[in-house]
Amino acid sequence: MSLRAPTRAGRATAPLGLRPLARLLVDAAAGRPHDAPDELFAEDLGRVLAAGVLHRVTPAMARSLAAADAPDPWLAGLGAARHAQTLRHLRAVEDLKVTGAALDAAGIPWAVAKGPVLASVVWPSPDMREYYDLDLFVDAARFEEAIRVVLSTGGEQLDRNWPELRRSMRAEIAMTARHGTHLDLHWHVAVPERLRRQFPVDMAGMLRRARPVTIAPGVTMPTFDPVDTVHHVAFHAAQDGANRLMWLADVRYAVQDPGFDWDELARRAAAARTTVPVALVLDRAVRTVGLELPHGTSFDRARRGAWGSLARRRDRDHPFPGLPGDDRLGGNVYGAARPGTAASAACLLAYTLRARRVGRQHRARGTDGSPERPLQRDVADVTARAEYFARLAPGPGG
Repeated sequence: MSLRAPTRAGRATAPLGLRPLARLLVDAAAGRPHDAPDELFAEDLGRVLAAGVLHRVTPAMARSLAAADAPDPWLAGLGAARHAQTLRHLRAVEDLKVTGAALDAAGIPWAVAKGPVLASVVWPSPDMREYYDLDLFVDAARFEEAIRVVLSTGGEQLDRNWPELRRSMRAEIAMTARHGTHLDLHWHVAVPERLRRQFPVDMAGMLRRARPVTIAPGVTMPTFDPVDTVHHVAFHAAQDGANRLMWLADVRYAVQDPGFDWDELARRAAAARTTVPVALVLDRAVRTVGLELPHGTSFDRARRGAWGSLARRRDRDHPFPGLPGDDRLGGNVYGAARPGTAASAACLLAYTLRARRVGRQHRARGTDGSPERPLQRDVADVTARAEYFARLAPGPGG
């Protein structure tokens, strides 16, 4: 484990050797006050704010520097980001109330994950975690009906390219809720079809085990149970490269729930074949935000294996957390983690080749600064739409 410098209270702080801005990011994500060194305030404020957005901890940076003698522009810029997140959270809660009530009225089992739940229930304060969307999960067999329900509340469907949806069989459709919050409606936590074949997550069980939580005064919503919450956020982090401090802090805070159990997490991860990717995320959280991982678990063994060693070596060569302008921020080693070194290596090679191909296509096509979003082309193919939903009828478990 990294050498850590003690604070005045004797508790760990950010790992030694980090760049000043990176140390601030880590302390912010871990919910610690930051004794800012003088060299930190030599940083360009624009780069500081960009780093906060990169790791989705800009509001937490404002809290971390609250007791520091920061320059006025810093306090104003970070304070504005914190205020903006508070407003986004309030709007998301209102959209969740409207959408959730409509799903309940239709008798559709559902659960909300990440965003407002992690901000309100898991993190120390709802103005720390920076998020921009809602993630709602429903049973696959009710997915078509759930889309209609969201639309009936004044929402809008963004992904409308039905031939592409049918081809990819993605387990989510992008929408917006009534008040404008981006809403990803899911029927599975593994969005690409290939991931569902590789990682057989018990989606029906996750919805069945959902529990109510209070995300605002008088607002109670269903979300995944404490073990499924940790499993979900760690698996999601791995698939996206585990390259944002927010995701590692999600895990650190979520394991503190009184209902969380390490042995049950190990059982569910083994059943879903997610032990290796989850272990790598846990290991990075241990090394950065102070997660305490018990010894002797399957995760402890997996993170010390060949692929875990490769991830740690990559982190030594390219220090985490990354900052704007750094090379290799993608985290493909984490996203490629599979049950077995050979399978992980093959996946990493495929990711590398795909990234190069996409890069060549991007350079050949040119860009106006707006990424192409094929799923949001309006292609109303009735046959493709019917075939997409027909594939969901048996449920996500197959």
